[in-house]
Amino acid sequence: MADICAGLNVLEVGSGSTATSMAGVVFADAGARVIKIEAPGGDRLRTENPSGFLVWNRGKESIEIDLRTSAGQQQFRHLAANADVVIEGFAPGVTKGWGIDGASLLAQNPSLVHCAITGFGPTGPYSHLKGYDILVAAKAGLWARGSWGHRDGAISFPVPWGSYGAAMQATAGILGALMVSDQTGRGQLLDANLVNGLDPIDYFVATIVQLMAKKGDAGSSDSRALTSASRYGVLLVTSDGRFIQTSTLLPHQGKALCEVAGIAECLNEERFARLPMFDNADDAQAWEDLLLEEIRKHDLAHWLPLLVASPDIAFEVAITSEEGLDHPQIVHNGDVITLNDPVVGPIRQVGPIGHFSATPMMPKSSAPGVGSHGGELVRNAVSSAHALMPAHPFSGVTIVEFGSFYAMPYGVSMAAALGARVIKIEDANGDPYRVAFGQDVASSKTTAGKESISLNLRNAEGRAIAQRIIASADVFVTGFRANVADKLGLGYDELSIINPRLLYVNAVGYGVDGPYAARALYAQAAQSVAGSFGRQVGYWIDPAQSEGMSVVELQAIILPRLGQLVDGDSNAAQAVMAALALGIYHQRRTGQGQRLMTSMIAGNAWAYSDDFCSYDGKVPVPLNDDDYYGTSALNRVYEAASGSWVCLAVRNDADFAALCAGLGHVDISSDIRFESSEARAANDAALIAVLMPLFMARPAGEWEAELSAAGVGCVAVNLQGQPVFMVHDPVMRSTGLTVTYPHPLYGEMVRAAPPVAFSETPGRVAPPCVRGEHNHALLTELGYTVEEISAFEAGGVVIPVS
Repeated sequence: MADICAGLNVLEVGSGSTATSMAGVVFADAGARVIKIEAPGGDRLRTENPSGFLVWNRGKESIEIDLRTSAGQQQFRHLAANADVVIEGFAPGVTKGWGIDGASLLAQNPSLVHCAITGFGPTGPYSHLKGYDILVAAKAGLWARGSWGHRDGAISFPVPWGSYGAAMQATAGILGALMVSDQTGRGQLLDANLVNGLDPIDYFVATIVQLMAKKGDAGSSDSRALTSASRYGVLLVTSDGRFIQTSTLLPHQGKALCEVAGIAECLNEERFARLPMFDNADDAQAWEDLLLEEIRKHDLAHWLPLLVASPDIAFEVAITSEEGLDHPQIVHNGDVITLNDPVVGPIRQVGPIGHFSATPMMPKSSAPGVGSHGGELVRNAVSSAHALMPAHPFSGVTIVEFGSFYAMPYGVSMAAALGARVIKIEDANGDPYRVAFGQDVASSKTTAGKESISLNLRNAEGRAIAQRIIASADVFVTGFRANVADKLGLGYDELSIINPRLLYVNAVGYGVDGPYAARALYAQAAQSVAGSFGRQVGYWIDPAQSEGMSVVELQAIILPRLGQLVDGDSNAAQAVMAALALGIYHQRRTGQGQRLMTSMIAGNAWAYSDDFCSYDGKVPVPLNDDDYYGTSALNRVYEAASGSWVCLAVRNDADFAALCAGLGHVDISSDIRFESSEARAANDAALIAVLMPLFMARPAGEWEAELSAAGVGCVAVNLQGQPVFMVHDPVMRSTGLTVTYPHPLYGEMVRAAPPVAFSETPGRVAPPCVRGEHNHALLTELGYTVEEISAFEAGGVVIPVS
């Protein structure tokens, strides 16, 4: 069977753009012909992030074009006239100045889908800021984490979360626009951006911030402060200095962990009766202390088999991304593949974004050499359909969701924001995420735009209702562990008979089978498999740093320095959305159903994919210093006047000269220690010492205004945090990057805009749903009478809204 994207011609352009490279590789993996347009000498990523370049550009072709020249611009226009998709990663306005912007290209090729990926969107006061991951995260408040423990001020992490999110969102948006083009023959312009690519990282705190504001409490955006009386994740340390990340979101998981640790007697104490929730922070800390004391008594070899033997304990050992390549479940799932590169040899790297039963995605070649391509780009036949434009890109797609918590449900929420109809099946208790942080607080994001029906699936009539809903749906998505859906009449074998064209999606923690498939998994453990510890806090997980320390010393010195950004669910959600869009696109084109498998561990491997690879001579990815200021003097946060902080990102000699001029010290750029990139790297500590007092002379806002105007990558770090920024920032609101919506319980609220903007078929802003809110409407739609519905409720088949 043909690849999902066979026959598509995709152009990718934007030197140094991680986001465009990551979006492009999804299409290449799916069988599209993807041509990377490189500046003379090659894309900057070839030298700035060589391992990332190799992974993110596999399966592509390369053409060298100097887009600053009229000849280069004409050559690009010729290519775009024969393309189906253009993915562009330049700063706003750059391509318009060259006459090759999306509007110009669409005018010559009306069926073209053009997606621009920027830092903060194409317009507005933030659009001129350089769209580098570290800067966008700083402006959005992601670096406001110093109050978490070991020091005050801004902290940064060298992970391209914004680019990864924007890439997955752009991928889904492009596939939606292609479906529209197949219906109408018309293309359109799309915009994705890094700041909204970061939005999935905030799981629920923005909602809490708004509820506190409604009560007249300014509150805090620090999620640890907001959840101090809970222990949903506890980091443990063995006697040989190995770190074990546990997740305990449900009471039985906390109980299982107590039993393995040998402290089961604590469960008889009233203060621990509700774990992982506690009456106060002191009780929560007391339980954590008990665990730490016990685990510290023995080494990893003692604890690992005991933990593995208890499937209700969600845990993973802190490792690096390269070590993650050998995780038994990663290997079993096919989430690590090997491609032979003609220069560096075999490269072990992350596998495809999803595993499809009928149209498997299999990368076929390593990244291209500069200018290596397969000849002329041949125009595909344009759709002759002329249907009216649908309201939204995913209009007409019906998804039935069966799962809980965040990773899968939020991936589906993003599909709902692109116009899909999503019906969520819940039991009498509802998705546990609804009550995890207060009634329907956390679920404000994960149920947005969905309809909820509350069924007893242990009842034959309840199962029959669910099957009737799915019989006319396009997609069924389950996030539960292996065999849960099967036992309730919702397995693939059964549903594919009822609905042969169904896309059946397993979006699970570890996978549908294999050595870890029966295990529980949550965010903090899932990201550990991908190497988040090694990438975010690598210095401090070295066993030598904690050798001989008592538990009290560990808590005072080491553990505060291991407060990672929790991305295990958000990374997985982004992968779910992209893989889901690929499956829907294939189904819409062929009418055929198939099975799709994604996993949380694979979604996280994709987020860390520039280091989730191994080959001879691999250059280590840059890691932060031991205090999380940054990776170098020119890629870090600095304290400025009045307690403010700036984030600096300088990539080349010209920008360095502009920085020195803006700081009022042109002489720095001519200093022999700093006159070249090589010299600056060799004298990094000296350059930090020079820059630190200069930034202290003025407030961060002044530095941002002056240096950004000069073309330097510099922003004031938002120290209020990402949730506060998303909710209250006026620029985000005025530029349409955030929107208001009616919450069924809390009134008007603010959230991120739909993940991609479309010129013709906009996304959809809709409220979250209450458990069982749509029982009657859905049952009536299925043809049940009022009397039958009443009987279902009386018999406990359908559970009314409480």
